[in-house]
Amino acid sequence: MYLPKNKYRVDVTYGGEYLDSSGKDYAGSIIRTADGTVFAGSSLNSIQGIVTEVEQKSLLDIERAYNDYYGPTEKDYEKGIYIRYFLRDSRNGKFIEVNDKQWNKKRKLKYLESGFLIWRLKGPVNDGRLNGIPFIGTSTKNKNTIKSLEKEYPGISEFFKSTSEFVR
Repeated sequence: MYLPKNKYRVDVTYGGEYLDSSGKDYAGSIIRTADGTVFAGSSLNSIQGIVTEVEQKSLLDIERAYNDYYGPTEKDYEKGIYIRYFLRDSRNGKFIEVNDKQWNKKRKLKYLESGFLIWRLKGPVNDGRLNGIPFIGTSTKNKNTIKSLEKEYPGISEFFKSTSEFVR
């Protein structure tokens, strides 16, 4: 294909703007022509197909994550553990805790980072000794779980402050 240089422009997209012919998100070099057609590729000699623009939504129309958290059930207490699901808004760094249904639904949104942790519910809350043998309490175990997530989710320890929450 030949076009004069003033009739097209090579650009780059990082995703979220265009879909390829199979409907998947396209990231890479694009060629914009003067008539509004956008091709995937870095030169007119290596066109990989036409890409279509993703309809941009207003930020006011995007469904927001919300906290509909309910806490552990009696079955969770029988098992001794509870999976706590959380989301972090990558735009402002705020965390929220949600239930598993909301977590599965919302974690696919591009502006949210999703995570979970296993929360211990049973056992002595504090560290101690039993027959002279030291043991680690449930609160310390939960604190260590949070500490291990801190690398991947900075600030998570500020969100889950009470490490003895729900412990019986």
